[in-house]
This record gives sequence, C-alpha cells and structure tokens, in this order.
Amino acid sequence: MLILEGPRAVGKTTLARIQLEPAGYSYATLADRATLRFAASDPEGWLRRLPRPAIIDEAQLLPELPLVVKEHVDTLGLGNHYVLTGSASIGRSGLGGADPLARRASRLTMLPLTSWEIAGLSGSVVDLLLDAEIRPCVLPETDDDALLADLAYGGFPAYTLQRERLSRSRLRERVASDVLAVLSSSALPDMAINPVIGLDALDALARTPGATFNASRLAQLLDFDRRTVDRYLGVFGRLFLLHWLPNRATVPSRQSHARAKVHPVDTSLTVESLERAGADVLRTRELFGQVLESHVTNQVLAAQVWAERTTTAYHWRQAGSPVHEVDIVLEAFGGRRIGIEVKAASRVDPSDLRGLRALREHLGLDRGFVVYTGTEVRELDDSLWSLPVTAFRTTTWAGPRVSRGPARQ
Repeated sequence: MLILEGPRAVGKTTLARIQLEPAGYSYATLADRATLRFAASDPEGWLRRLPRPAIIDEAQLLPELPLVVKEHVDTLGLGNHYVLTGSASIGRSGLGGADPLARRASRLTMLPLTSWEIAGLSGSVVDLLLDAEIRPCVLPETDDDALLADLAYGGFPAYTLQRERLSRSRLRERVASDVLAVLSSSALPDMAINPVIGLDALDALARTPGATFNASRLAQLLDFDRRTVDRYLGVFGRLFLLHWLPNRATVPSRQSHARAKVHPVDTSLTVESLERAGADVLRTRELFGQVLESHVTNQVLAAQVWAERTTTAYHWRQAGSPVHEVDIVLEAFGGRRIGIEVKAASRVDPSDLRGLRALREHLGLDRGFVVYTGTEVRELDDSLWSLPVTAFRTTTWAGPRVSRGPARQ
C-alpha cells in the first residue's frame, strides 16, 4: 500500500485520482463529514465494504484507521490494496508514537512545486549536483524584483499557477487566509490547536528562515511555556509546514531541534509573514538572503524525493573560533558528499568559500556550490563552483552524468 502525505493544497488528491481512478481505484474522502461519521462509527466494517483497490483521502482524520488498515491488510494477499492520502501525517500517533504501517506501506511526501517542475524539466537537480559534469557558462540574468516575486509566489499550485491572475496584494491575502485555515481546521483531530497561538509561533519561525532553532528563546519571545512550544513544533511537523535540517556536526545521538535549521515548507509563507510585519524584504539584505536560502533548500529537499540517488540533507555548523558553516549538505548512499552555500549577492567573494573549504577539511567534500544571484557558472577552486540561482530552472549548466554509485532501490 501507499501513503501519500504533504501540506494542504499541493495536489495530492488531484494526483491520486487522475492517476489511479482510471486504473480501477475507488475513491472515498474523510473530509466529507457524513463519510467521516459513518466510518468512525464502525471503522473495520466501513473499510471492508470499500471496493478495492481504494483511495482514502484525508486519512489522518480518523486516527484509528491505520491500525484497522494494518489488521485488514495482514489478511489480504499481495497487492496495492489501499492508497491513503493526508494533509497531515498519517499513523504517527498510535502505538506509543510508532508507525503501525511500517514495513506494510511506502510513504511519499509531496511538496510544493519547484522551479525545476514549473519549467517542465525532467530528472532531478539533486542527481545533477551530485554526478553531472559541470559546464562553465553564463545563465540568463534575473533582477532582485523578479526573484522576490518568485519567492513570494512560491510553489503552491494555487499561487504560482495563478500568478498572472493573482496580484501581489491578493496573494498576501490568500496566503494569510490559507495559513489560518490550516491552523483552524480539524486536520489533526487528536491534537487541539489554538489558531492564535499557532499563528504566533509559526510567524516567529517563518520570520527567521534558516535560523538555528532555540526553543527557550522562542518561548521567551512569545511568552509561552516550553511545553507549549514543543507541542506546536509537533503540530507544524505533522502539518508539513516546516523543514528541519539537522546539524551534521552534531553527534547523531545528541541531535535535536535545538541544533537544527528551520525553513518554511514554502517561501510564500515567509514573505507574507514578513511583509505583514512591515519588513521590506528586498531592501533588508540579510532578510532577502535568508529567504533565498529557504528557497534553495526547498528546491533541493523536494528534488530529493524523485532523485535516482538516495540522499540525506543536513546543514553544517562547526563550533569554535571562527565559526564555520554550510547551509545545505547532501550525503548520498555510499558516502558522496556535496555542500551548498547560498548568497544574496551578484558576485562570489573568496570569503564565501570558507565554509565549504572547512567542511572539506573536517568531513570531506566531493563538490561544493555557492548559489548566488549572478549569472556565471564557474569553478572557483578545486571542485568548488559558483552556481546562479537560475540554474534551478535550466539544465544548460549540466553535462552528462558520471556514474558514481548505486541508484535508489
């Protein structure tokens, strides 16, 4: 069976129905209140009466469903009998936090559209960053105003695919309304959510994209107790509103959110939140750089899902004096490692390579990139390249891939 999860309104239902209903799958949605009441009254009986194979939409709305599906699937033969979709994580709250469908289901996370997808490109930019021959070249220029517009519209289909008909002012209203709707909805029936507290906490995180998380500082800023902060972190995680990049420099057994970088799942959330607070993102260069870093992070994390090579994403921050850090570190199965630094500048200075060089010295680095707002793809040092942010919507900089390890199994 398959579990298809992801933030609200990324197209999970549309994808599942278009691809699977013509193949004979039935469809039922628990977002329909009558269906949910009927299913909740007798989950096992309702499930057994569904024509198989079946798509069950918004499956997280019935918290006991994963256990029922587990027991039912165990009695069936081989085959993909159910596809569960959810705009919140499915089956993560039962069995003491364990996943009752582990080893019985494949989980896929569907994220907002990337620049790569919007441009209609095939393959994954992650595979190219890892293995392609890099071609020195000059890519088309993009000015800061156009780039900020890209960040504001982000990757949710309802925003970016309606861009010609959705003004920036209307976009801000739409994003704010949609975020509040997500926090006000009953998408997580097993967790009571106060939308006011949720919005305050989400704003505080969205307005510092790419910052290292500090729960105590956030609790003090919002005048919340630490338990409330931890609880809403769980809510945001289950609703797929944030990405967490753990610190590769931290011992895995000690890893925690406190050492992770936090990014919004889509830059539209951050730009709207910052502008609602009165920030001028374009004129405040530090803010612009932070949002740009989140944009590149979102491109990479989404592209991981369909890449041929399995990778794990981190950031790297080495304590000491001076402090060295790299915004994104990708490690492929087999040990290949690349680093990505993001700079909101039209040129790359030698100092921009310090983090990548330090990472190469401490952990090893096969290839590094400084993603920036300029136009040149150029090797700046041994296997360290400047890469325009526009490279995430074109393949002209990438030559043939060189096989360097096993593909995703």
